[in-house]
Amino acid sequence: MADEDTQQGDDESQEAPLQPEIRMELVGSLPGGRAIAGVEQEGSFTWLASKEHISEQARGELVELFQQIVREGWWAQNWPDAR
Repeated sequence: MADEDTQQGDDESQEAPLQPEIRMELVGSLPGGRAIAGVEQEGSFTWLASKEHISEQARGELVELFQQIVREGWWAQNWPDAR
């Protein structure tokens, strides 16, 4: 019985890592004339993109590509509380 409890505990500790939420927000401008900058918080990653450099269509397509990368496991985050 104790062995069964240990095995269940091991299964819980080996859960898949949390998948980050990826977003992109269009902003008026960024410091230094940059076209894009990343902002990371636990659980999410937001790309800030200058409207001067990136169109709404490009933003939408990039978000779709980033989300595919996350779904397929090519992007992982190692936040302290991530499993």
